[in-house]
Amino acid sequence: MTRTPRGEAPDVGVPAHLAEHMTVAEQHDWIAGFLRRHPVSRRSALRRGSGVVAAMGLASAPWTLAACASAASAPVSVVGRHLSFGDDPLRSMAMAGELTAPPQGRVVVDLGQNGSFGATLPVEVRRLVSQVPQADGSIRASDQYFVHALATGLQPGQGYDYRFRLADGTTTDTATFHTAPRQPTSPWSFTAFADQGVDMVPPSGLSGFTNAYYKPDDTRRTMTPSTSMVDRIAATRPAFHLLAGDICYADPSGEGEPVKSTGTSKSPSGFDSFDPTVWTTYFGLIERSAASTPWMFATGNHDMEALYDDNTARGALHGYGGHAARLDLPRTGPSACPSVYSMRYGNVGVISVDANDLSMEIPTNAGYSGGSQVAWLRQTLLQWRAAGSGIDFVVAFFHHCAYATSSTHASDAGVRAAVAPLFDEFSVDLALQGHNHQYERSNPIRAGRSTTQVPDGGTARPETDGTTYVCVGSGGRPRYSWQPGEVDRYRGNPAPQGDVNVVSYQAVGASAKVPDAVDWSQARYLDYAYVTVDVVPPPGPGQVTTMTLRTITDTGVEIDRVTLERRAR
Repeated sequence: MTRTPRGEAPDVGVPAHLAEHMTVAEQHDWIAGFLRRHPVSRRSALRRGSGVVAAMGLASAPWTLAACASAASAPVSVVGRHLSFGDDPLRSMAMAGELTAPPQGRVVVDLGQNGSFGATLPVEVRRLVSQVPQADGSIRASDQYFVHALATGLQPGQGYDYRFRLADGTTTDTATFHTAPRQPTSPWSFTAFADQGVDMVPPSGLSGFTNAYYKPDDTRRTMTPSTSMVDRIAATRPAFHLLAGDICYADPSGEGEPVKSTGTSKSPSGFDSFDPTVWTTYFGLIERSAASTPWMFATGNHDMEALYDDNTARGALHGYGGHAARLDLPRTGPSACPSVYSMRYGNVGVISVDANDLSMEIPTNAGYSGGSQVAWLRQTLLQWRAAGSGIDFVVAFFHHCAYATSSTHASDAGVRAAVAPLFDEFSVDLALQGHNHQYERSNPIRAGRSTTQVPDGGTARPETDGTTYVCVGSGGRPRYSWQPGEVDRYRGNPAPQGDVNVVSYQAVGASAKVPDAVDWSQARYLDYAYVTVDVVPPPGPGQVTTMTLRTITDTGVEIDRVTLERRAR
């Protein structure tokens, strides 16, 4: 049985012909056995390393178990800062970054308001050791140090200044974040995309995501879509940003080939390699936004890193141990699911779903929660739709699509079967998905079919019309293609617009498909885009509140818009 189709999960050193039949836990067991047979000493790791834990040109030595042998000649810095809401967005914020070398003494966060720092927060240093088996029997190893601080007891709707301070007194630049307001009275916005990755070559020198990776006819874009969209989001300064899985692609090309390191800018033909320092590059890329705006992540198939399944210090399971070291996510979901959580901002409730637990197409982690995720999802939606909850709009974001029409992945039958009935029952307003590298918006869907036509500029009423499903896998990775005969359908498209009816499929296994007659594919764009969602709070009980989704390309052009409307409860 194929559990991990080639190229659809990070290649962390397990031979490809074995990995495709293994779960994440089984891959980790193989790696653990390999490492027992090939023990790595600090000295041999230094000899074998070929990259560095570095970012933005702050270091250039090999990424090794003491990568940080360069620390003696270079000052320690904190790079790649990123924020996440804590369990309560009204009163908590998590701050994180990465050290360019092992900590030399105590690290703290200075916290204050209006340019004055009146509080000092302790910083937790999380060490992440990566030992990646290579095709030639060697091991590439790195030692990374991530710093984390959690501010609690904050006041709702307030701005706070913070900076990391090292033992020698040096500090990062000051950044400012805002807690969620208790009840917003003015319009506010959040942004979203998925499948981002990085545009530049990772600091280790392995082959990364270069412009040559785009298709020759891929001309409606900036030179660096992933970076361009971060720049636009940073300028927008949304309340928060959602990323629906496949975050940085630490397996740079994602081809799932056997691993081999040459220490050059390219792996040899037919080889690939997991590179943990791509995460360093990634956090450096998003810092211009994420240092002041919470970036909230869901997990995708390229985020299942079997290398770290033994990192249980943070309760991580099923390949999420690396995320436990690098990221801070709210712990409001089921204990078995580290990347499943809920949060509230004003009259909007947001739920992160782990589609890896539900997928039929890529069953590597399917069923790992034992049903606890779906049970938790039902209970959360039940509470949010109860009288007096204060939540009008419900937004879910997850990776594998319940509804999409790409020729590569299309819809995942497992995800659809798990979430769509609940979304129908509890009138979920908006589902943001990734996995398919495209933008696609559905008409409102109930029971698998369009309930009404909502073209560009139209209005949907989710309480009666159903859920709008939007694929935003257009975050930067090379685009896919449509089903045969299907074409783009968006505002300003000079070509024929195509139809909402598409012959597509649902994936029911790693290579099994069943036909899917689609009548809901309202908007389609086969290049790079993100969405901005503008929320207008109700002026009072029973008054109209709206949530308008605007789709913006990496070149800054709006190509689609739809408004979701409710009466406040």
